[in-house]
Amino acid sequence: MLKRSSAITVFFSCLMHIQAQPFSVVPNVFTTQIVYQFLRDGLTPSGFSHGDILYDELVQGADGNFYGTTTYGGTGLCTNGFGVCGCGTIFKVTPSGTQTVLYNFTYDSATNTAVKGIYPYGGLVQGRDGNFYGTTAYGGNPSAVCNGLLGCGVIFKITDAGKFTVLHTFSGAYATPPEGGSPGGRLILARDGNFYGTTYSGGNVQAYANQGTIFKMSPTSAFTTLHMFDNIHGTVDGANPYAGLIQGADGAFYGTTRFGGSSGAGTVYRFHGSTVTVLHSFVEQPVEFFPEGAYPDAALVQASDGNLYGTTSTFGALPTSNGTLFRITSSGAFTKLWDFDQTKTSVNGIAPWGAMTQASDGNLYGTTTGGGPAGGGTLYRLTLGGVITQVAAFDYSTIGAAPYAVPLQAADGTLYITDNGGTTGNADYQGAIVRLAGGLPAPKPAIQRFAPASGTTGQQIMLTGAAFVGATRVTFNGTAASFIVKSVNTMLATVPAGATSGPITVTNAGGTTRTTNSFTVLP
Repeated sequence: MLKRSSAITVFFSCLMHIQAQPFSVVPNVFTTQIVYQFLRDGLTPSGFSHGDILYDELVQGADGNFYGTTTYGGTGLCTNGFGVCGCGTIFKVTPSGTQTVLYNFTYDSATNTAVKGIYPYGGLVQGRDGNFYGTTAYGGNPSAVCNGLLGCGVIFKITDAGKFTVLHTFSGAYATPPEGGSPGGRLILARDGNFYGTTYSGGNVQAYANQGTIFKMSPTSAFTTLHMFDNIHGTVDGANPYAGLIQGADGAFYGTTRFGGSSGAGTVYRFHGSTVTVLHSFVEQPVEFFPEGAYPDAALVQASDGNLYGTTSTFGALPTSNGTLFRITSSGAFTKLWDFDQTKTSVNGIAPWGAMTQASDGNLYGTTTGGGPAGGGTLYRLTLGGVITQVAAFDYSTIGAAPYAVPLQAADGTLYITDNGGTTGNADYQGAIVRLAGGLPAPKPAIQRFAPASGTTGQQIMLTGAAFVGATRVTFNGTAASFIVKSVNTMLATVPAGATSGPITVTNAGGTTRTTNSFTVLP
């Protein structure tokens, strides 16, 4: 089974001198509050009717509520070798902490099938239509071979009211033609209106299978395999991408693979058109010594400086290193910024599995799954100048531990994080949603583009960008317009009566953004 807890952990004795790196601990920078706890209730065979174990980040919907998945729990009868664990759920939670299960993934023991998927790992994305889209790592076609777990996964959509639809069932490496299997990362909605993602397994290049794929799905569910990774046939390609993609400012897609590359320890790659270019391979030198880190499991983030930032989940330059932070340009210039060190658990976290997010203060925020003063992981802040600061810590007694996902900055500026560890010895607590307030300003809206570029009074114009949730005002050259927020990235605005040609503005609690290009009002 595809599980984040199965990360390779290797100890080694090589020691390398490294330059001291800036690090500080600022206690109580962020106040923490549990929004919702996933507790044992015994109402289903899994014991967790509201879900169990959160590996995925939240998404804030257009309605201001938060949506996500649990990998296990719910009403399904799925087992993990230790009993009934449940097949996973899709849930909604309000900012005040009211949680609703929108969908339970289920297994049919009579037919030994799970045709609608099981074990969602990758979280959700809200589409331009307002529906949510996601994947499961297994289930679907029971004849598809992916680790023997009832199939290779599915792509689905679900409404905010819980209407669930399977859009694509992965066939795996041995189908004709071969395609991907076991998607673990979140889908992204690209600028062309299509969804893009990766699969951890599947693909089959010259009879060597299961190195993973990149795929595209249109809004009408037309599915295309775009790339099958191949690190075998004389190429330095990646293999087994765990994380999903991001789309860069240049329109290309960027991602990481867990394995492959020149040393088999993973890569950072660029995908554009039909070509994958390895920008960096994490190198081994000499034996089992990976000074830059190894086995990246997280997606990248492109910051406002144009650089890409990411993490590796293990290794580094010290014998006790357990993960690294790095920066890389879109052309492949690589810089390691930080080693997470197991011997500094009082001031440092270890094993970062999740990606980072750039918050409204311009800094990057990420999590570690372990370490910190209480051993439950940390929230860290990274400046674009490379200074890292621990700003909050997780524990096994009050707010839960082991956050695996990227933080989400909500429309009000606060950060939300999912963790999947409970209090020590308490099997009744299997994850939580935690709010971290640290005085961050509400994010200002960003408008990337609008279409069409001209229109008549009463015509709807689609705006795409960021931080649209919570928008309070839209204007066309100063004239107020009616609008509908479809997602954090999409809104529809209606050309108002009396509007004249000029820029479009969007306002929320973080401020007002104006388009650089003018909209033309037609007679």
